Amino acid sequence: MLKVFCSNDTRIEAHLQFFTECAGIKGIPNLVSRFTLLDHEVLAHHHKGVRFGRILDAGFFKITMHNTIRLGTRLLRILHAMHMKGFVHRDVKPLSVMCHIDDSGELQVGLSYFAHTERIDSPPTSNPSYQGPYQSLHVTRGGAYSRVDEYISVIILMMASQMVRPFDYNVNNHLSHSRKKEVFHENPYDSLTEDTMWLGDMYLMLEEMRTSNSFRHLEIVCAMSRALPGFDANTPITYHYDQHNGHLLID
Repeated sequence: MLKVFCSNDTRIEAHLQFFTECAGIKGIPNLVSRFTLLDHEVLAHHHKGVRFGRILDAGFFKITMHNTIRLGTRLLRILHAMHMKGFVHRDVKPLSVMCHIDDSGELQVGLSYFAHTERIDSPPTSNPSYQGPYQSLHVTRGGAYSRVDEYISVIILMMASQMVRPFDYNVNNHLSHSRKKEVFHENPYDSLTEDTMWLGDMYLMLEEMRTSNSFRHLEIVCAMSRALPGFDANTPITYHYDQHNGHLLID
C-alpha cells in the first residue's frame, strides 16, 4: 500500500515513528520504503488479505461465537502491543481489520489503515470519522481517544459479527447517531441478544475503568474467556477459502 503526503504534512513523521517503533508486532504491517515522487512524500507498507468488512458483508449470517471470540482476542492482543509502544489506532472497524491465510493455512488477523494513528493521550479531534458506528460515546462527544475507546471499538466489532448492530445508519434512524450511543450506554443489555450479554459486561467494565482511570488489559481478556468457559480462544479461526477467486468466509 502506498500512502502519499504533501511534503510539509506533519503526519509523515508520525507514521514513520509508528512503523519504526511497532516493527515486529504480529498483525502490524512492515514499512517497505519511503521515497519522494513529484514533490510528494510516499510511504509504502505491506498490505495483505481481505478486509473483515467484506467478509461480514459476504456472509449474510453471523459468524460463530467461537470465531467471534477468536477474532476479538487477536485484535486485543495486537492493540495491547501497540499500546505498550505508546500508540492508539483510533479507527478500529471491519474495514481496517485484515484477514489473510498464511503459508501454513492458518487465518491470520491484522490491522491496516493507520491514517488516524497517534500517540496515546493525544488531544481530542473534531475529525468527522470519529462519528462512525464503531466509536465510543466518549469519542463521539469529542473526548480524547484512549485505550478504553480502542477496546470498545473491538466490542462493537464483535457485536457486528453476531449481527447486533444498534449503531448502523439504517437502524433506529429516527435517532441521531449520538443518541443511539447514549441509549446503548444507559443500558447495553437492551440492545444485545441472549448469547451476547457478555459483551455488555465487558462494555460496562471498560467504562468503569475509564471512570476510575485504571486500565486493566488482563481483566478484559479474562472477561472474554468467561463467555465460553473452557474454550481456548488461541485455537485457529475456521474458514472457507476459494483460491481461484479469493473469496474468503469465516465460519
